[in-house]
Amino acid sequence: LDMTLRAKQVLEQADVVVAPVTKQGSASAAYTIAAQAADLSRAQILEMLFPMKAHTDYRERLRSGILQPVCAALDEGKLVAMVTLGDVSVYSTASYVRQLLEEKGYETRVAKAKQSLCENGKTLGILPGVASREVLEQAFDEFDNLVIMKAGRALSWLLPLLEERGLLEHTTMLRDVGMASEYVG
Repeated sequence: LDMTLRAKQVLEQADVVVAPVTKQGSASAAYTIAAQAADLSRAQILEMLFPMKAHTDYRERLRSGILQPVCAALDEGKLVAMVTLGDVSVYSTASYVRQLLEEKGYETRVAKAKQSLCENGKTLGILPGVASREVLEQAFDEFDNLVIMKAGRALSWLLPLLEERGLLEHTTMLRDVGMASEYVG
C-alpha cells in the first residue's frame, strides 16, 4: 500500500486517530487501509459516525457536538489525526471537520497520503453526485477531466451519454478504491 512518508509519520505519532465509520458497529475502511501502511498501535482510536447518505448535512452534524471528543483531546494537548478515503483536498468529510475545528480556533494541517488529483495542470471538475444530464453536459464542455462521484444510480443514462459524446472509451470507472472489493475498469 502506498502512503507518503509524511502521512505515515503523522499517523504513527498521533495520540488519537479519528476513524470514520458509515454505520455504528462497522469497521472503518479508511482506518483499515491506513493500518496496513502505518503502525497505529500506540494511538487511541476514536470512531466517528459519518453515514454515506445523499443530502446528509455533515456540517450540521459536526456542529451538533459530535466533535466534542476531538476537541477534548486537542484541549489536553494530544496530537489528533483523521484518516479518510479518497483525496482529502477534493471531497472529503475531513474537510468539514477541518473547517469547523479551525472555526473553533484549533490549528489544523493536511498530510496527504497520496498525490492530489488536482495536481496535473489540467482543469478538473468534480461532481459530488449526478445531478442531471444537463449539468453533466455542461461539465463535459467546461473541463478537461471530470470526476463524477456516486454515479451508480445514474449509469442507465450516463453510459449512453458518454457513448454519444465519444467519451466512453476514455472513461475509467472506480468503485471501493483501496479496499478488497476495489474495481477499476
